[in-house]
Amino acid sequence: CVMINKIFESNQSRLIKRALDVYQKQHEAISKNVANTNSKGYKRINTDFSHELEVAKTSRIKTSDSRHISRGIPQESSGPVNGENSKSVDLTEEMAHLAENQIKYEFATRILNRMYRGISTSITGRIR
Repeated sequence: CVMINKIFESNQSRLIKRALDVYQKQHEAISKNVANTNSKGYKRINTDFSHELEVAKTSRIKTSDSRHISRGIPQESSGPVNGENSKSVDLTEEMAHLAENQIKYEFATRILNRMYRGISTSITGRIR
């Protein structure tokens, strides 16, 4: 039971799960922006959570080779945030962000699925 827990809670799987959480938050923020496109006085919510993902990536993962994962310095978001410097919502821009976010989410889901299929194959000895 402890060994199975270690397999499912590896550093890589935790990072991918964290990425899925970040993409979900980003999707919610973009959806709120789109829903309020025509609301007077509404200011765009920042949908750049890449800093949060970078912190998660660099804080937990130990690599055996410098080429495995880039450990770049996290950058502050360059996008607008709620407040005085916010801008109103541009629907075309938001839809582009939504499409990009969806692609990232699906990619992370496929990676996690592939990892779990590999574990299943290792345990059962059968390839699906």
